[in-house]
Amino acid sequence: MNKKMLKLLARGFFVFTMIFILLALAVPLLLAGLWSLVDPEYGWSYKELFPTHFSLVHWKNIFMYTGIKQAILNSYVIAFITASICLLIAFPTAYTISRQKKAAKEVSKVIMLIPLMMPGMVVAIFLSKALLMLGLSQSMVGIIAGHVFLALPYMLRLLTVSFEGVPKDLVDAAQNLGAGRAAVFKEVYIPSVMPGMTAGILFSFITSLEEFNLAFIIGTPGIQTITTVLYSYLGQNLEKPSSSVVSLILIVPNVILMLIVERYIKTEHLGAALGKM
Repeated sequence: MNKKMLKLLARGFFVFTMIFILLALAVPLLLAGLWSLVDPEYGWSYKELFPTHFSLVHWKNIFMYTGIKQAILNSYVIAFITASICLLIAFPTAYTISRQKKAAKEVSKVIMLIPLMMPGMVVAIFLSKALLMLGLSQSMVGIIAGHVFLALPYMLRLLTVSFEGVPKDLVDAAQNLGAGRAAVFKEVYIPSVMPGMTAGILFSFITSLEEFNLAFIIGTPGIQTITTVLYSYLGQNLEKPSSSVVSLILIVPNVILMLIVERYIKTEHLGAALGKM
């Protein structure tokens, strides 16, 4: 097989993969959007490609007759605090790990990923027992503690890789020019790790927003989040219109946030990091 055929084959796989990913994302969102706008008086039968009548009644019902407003507030407050705590813990830890010897560094990387290997429900059950003994069950503090446990590995991993990527020559050059530790950290390390830090905050924030197991086992019935409200519409008697509304409330802001941060990482912060090199 010549190079031209290999190039065409690789391009074909690329196009197929991109189309598959777009369909996998667009089709569920489109269906959720349509189901959320179905007029309950007419419904949507399998014989019809699209609903024949549309209405905002499901959206109105969700916001008027459920605790979705408080659940949205709870979710975003928990996610913000979770991301902040993860950053405060991970920043000095990642810096320390990046300066370790290779063997110790690899062991640290494996340890930091252990929480991601454990089933979420198992973590939630045993963590809830510990929080119950501490009197933190059905509390914001308890949920945040659980979310930090799950989101911290993402922040640690991204920041560790970012600190490892800081060129040693750049650090040495700054020190040779008379920069102290504080100046080196401010002028070299911070701009260089900013893209990883931003990505870590994003992953921690979204991980907290989308976490269900801990929010359900630790928080309910005292504290509701968007995911626990969504769960109430799932099950044997699936309410597609209502669950679609809550799904969109959960998913759409995350997609928008990810697109904004992705552009932000590629322009200002990535440019700031490379500009110092």
